Amino acid sequence: MNDERLETAESAIAATSQRPKVITDFHGYEPPFDVAPIVERMLASVPSKYLVGLSKVVLTNSSGLSRKIRRSVTKSRKRKVRIVKACGLYYQEWNNKPAWIQIFVDNTLKGWENGFWLRIPLLRESQLGGVLFHEIGHHIHYTTRPEHREKEDVADVWKVRLEKNYQRVRHPILRAVLTFLKPVTRTLIRRFHYSAAERMLLRGAISRAEFDETTKGSASTNRRAPPT
Repeated sequence: MNDERLETAESAIAATSQRPKVITDFHGYEPPFDVAPIVERMLASVPSKYLVGLSKVVLTNSSGLSRKIRRSVTKSRKRKVRIVKACGLYYQEWNNKPAWIQIFVDNTLKGWENGFWLRIPLLRESQLGGVLFHEIGHHIHYTTRPEHREKEDVADVWKVRLEKNYQRVRHPILRAVLTFLKPVTRTLIRRFHYSAAERMLLRGAISRAEFDETTKGSASTNRRAPPT
């Protein structure tokens, strides 16, 4: 093996060793599809420098939590939220214990479990990725890119960036096709993209920060943004 190949192999091993472990811990619940490989692929798309210090991602279900934890609360945008209702949680490094992420798959897929839509890989990934990348955004905020603003907004911005990066890595052919058609469909796609994000913002499905990051560069961003 020459030096170049050796360096590539060592880099791959280092990246893998820095990647958080994916642990499944379900109690009385079976996901409608195998979620662990999808999460593994998503983690592999995140630059390793953003994952340093993140030890694991635990995939579990809120319905399996103990009664005490189910009654506990966390804070989001200065409001208390019951843990049993959360889709994901980020735990900072504390008392020499490394940071980790917990994803409640049952909450994340709530309303989608028996639907036809989950048979479509892109939608499966979208449901899980939205939660995973948001929580990784919290880790980046605390460990790599601190900002003096609402932490949920920072996590939402990183969520959008990491999702876009994942799509580039995961679906290069689709991206190539869209790039080829861009001169023809640019305005139509951007307007549709803006309108879809606008509707989600008005429903409260996404935050203002996520809306701004999602529609950045859109041909319609010169329009007055909708109130929240």
